[in-house]
Amino acid sequence: MPIGILAVVVTSTSWWDGILVALGLLAPLLLLRQWAPDGIPDGSILGVTLAAASWAVSAALGGSPLGVFALSLPGAMILIRLPRHRLVAIIGLIAASAALGALVFITQPFTLLTAANYLLIPAATTLFICIVMALVERYSDILLTLERAKHTEAELAVARERIRFASDLHDIQGHTLHVIKLKTALAKQVTDSDPIAAKQELDEVQRLIADTIARTQDLVHAQRRLNVAAEVENAKNLLEAAGIAVTITTINPVGDSEGALLAQVLRETTTNILRHSNSTRTTITIDAHRIEIINDGAGTGPLPPLGGLGTLRRRLEESGGTLGLARESGNFRTGATVPAAKTVASTRRRDR
Repeated sequence: MPIGILAVVVTSTSWWDGILVALGLLAPLLLLRQWAPDGIPDGSILGVTLAAASWAVSAALGGSPLGVFALSLPGAMILIRLPRHRLVAIIGLIAASAALGALVFITQPFTLLTAANYLLIPAATTLFICIVMALVERYSDILLTLERAKHTEAELAVARERIRFASDLHDIQGHTLHVIKLKTALAKQVTDSDPIAAKQELDEVQRLIADTIARTQDLVHAQRRLNVAAEVENAKNLLEAAGIAVTITTINPVGDSEGALLAQVLRETTTNILRHSNSTRTTITIDAHRIEIINDGAGTGPLPPLGGLGTLRRRLEESGGTLGLARESGNFRTGATVPAAKTVASTRRRDR
């Protein structure tokens, strides 16, 4: 638009010519304001009609030959998105630009120079703009495809996490429930003949149930075989698969005793980034008793209701740690700290 306006201003033959072309440029300007990644906006036919009328009047009055820009730009924007016969439509637009330019012969005699200015230049200008718009449209399609692929990758990453959780849950409960079924059936069989053996089987069932409950709770709280190093690698793979650049800074390694809750915070935050943000980059900083995750693509306004992170905040506070959340300048920061292992151990001794 700026290039077209500048060209028209430079080549305008009079002040009325500039005003007339400027009015014609309102059509592509209105279309650009409504433009979307796909589809054709409402009012496109009216806009092109007004632009064609502007070029026709300008040519008939002997105005700037580049006044065809007012018609070429909206025409190319619309025709490039036609589902069929685009090439035929573009050729028709080029011919229409030249045909409307021929209206100059109403007020001026036919000369080769006039024919070149009002037939060849409008046709060439329209062809050039159509080529540029085709390239822009192709580039936009590529960007849109990449954006959709990014969201698809994020959904797949979340789905993989769910499948992994379901697999772990099956490993924990599937075998145990089968054993419990067998033992209760055995206890039922020997209840009358051997009450002591039946009691032993039921005691074993009770032990298995308690163990299964404990392991299921560990799985729900993401503490089963969880450590910061493994979770950092997992988060990096998931985020990069979704097209998010990841920067990891390790100041001091996290010990095993401090790592479970911090790894859990990282896992929950990674899931939230994949599901609820339009992030393009994430920074993970790890210290001995602290982890901080900052991602862009955050919205504005108050913090959303906390789900898994709310549960984690309570668990961290119960263990003497903290969980801080902040949204600022388009970034979302999640920071968690846990007390040192020695502090936790001494606190437990005092409690005893």
